[in-house]
Amino acid sequence: MSLAFKNDKEYYDSLPKKSIGVGGLLFYQNQLLLVQTFYRDGWLLPGGTVEAEESPLEGFRREMKESLNLHIDPTRLIAVDYIHNRDVTGEYIQFLFEAKTLTESQVQNIRCRPDDYKEFKFVDIEKAPGLLVKGAARRLESALIALQDGLITTYLEDGNLPLFRKEMAFL
Repeated sequence: MSLAFKNDKEYYDSLPKKSIGVGGLLFYQNQLLLVQTFYRDGWLLPGGTVEAEESPLEGFRREMKESLNLHIDPTRLIAVDYIHNRDVTGEYIQFLFEAKTLTESQVQNIRCRPDDYKEFKFVDIEKAPGLLVKGAARRLESALIALQDGLITTYLEDGNLPLFRKEMAFL
């Protein structure tokens, strides 16, 4: 059955919507920055939701500034993670960025915005997966594997490296 639309706007309004999130790998003295929210048990990588008419890069910059008082630019995009609709968060796409190592001054100026995070801490990278919520832990571990394999940016689904990756090893 074909649907008839009166105009482009009506057609585009009918398409599925997905949320977009951003997260960051931020290091200081070889330790990774983790944050804890009020609405979720466990720790997360710092980040948040991309707002309407905002690019993922702009969203990353804004989230770091608003939520942590950090004025930073990412150095690269590490992963794009598609997350299936399995709970109240719904279906979304997460962009994981890496930023330069934070300076002493930046760390001293970190301030958690009270409605975003209740606290932050730096942890050894090998301890982070055990502290992070499951999805963030999978995303971090998969991104680190991809980086070790020499990939600059990788695609993930629900934090996991997809099976097609093995089939594409010759590229």
